[in-house]
Amino acid sequence: MRYQDFVIKDGKFVGKFEEMYQRFNAPWEQDDQERIEFAKSPNIAILNLQKYKIGSVIEVGSGLGSYTDAIHRKSGIRVLGLEISETAVEKARSRYPHLEFVTDSVSALPKYKAFEAILFAEVTWYILQDLQKSFQDMLEHFPGKYFLQNLTFYKGDRQQYGREYFSNMEEFIQFCPLKLLEYTSSVTSDPNGVVGTSSIFKIEKK
Repeated sequence: MRYQDFVIKDGKFVGKFEEMYQRFNAPWEQDDQERIEFAKSPNIAILNLQKYKIGSVIEVGSGLGSYTDAIHRKSGIRVLGLEISETAVEKARSRYPHLEFVTDSVSALPKYKAFEAILFAEVTWYILQDLQKSFQDMLEHFPGKYFLQNLTFYKGDRQQYGREYFSNMEEFIQFCPLKLLEYTSSVTSDPNGVVGTSSIFKIEKK
């Protein structure tokens, strides 16, 4: 089986992240250091953390901690990696003992309201059913702070999963109840390619 089959299969959400991390060493090429260092959307999010002088951030869906480490190295701010898979958290702590990781779900965001920002790094598709509640939690417990998102879309008809919520960045902006500050899209010339996006919102009603 492919690791993707533990997440989304035949257009349906599976969400067996713990089993996936037990069976696969580095899903989504999380051990590819060059990709992590030079990927556009992740680096734009780090620049936005610096631009808006954000001193601490929760990275929801931190996986093996590679991006968590990049955020800390490049910005110097405090990063908490929040991940639903205990196996992934154990591996992340082993790889990056100087960083903080917790096993928790997005529904627990209010517990971490001391942080200045929340980052969804390519995790939004996996929490669609919890997304509206997450926004409500942000507005209630993180008012005036920041929400950042890195999210990849497929071009044209290739975007199938989640279309009842949104299928491109413009539709996500309409869906999100927060105040957009800015967003960036990275688009390839391949008509069947992907669109990488990075955005930052102020946690207040738009």
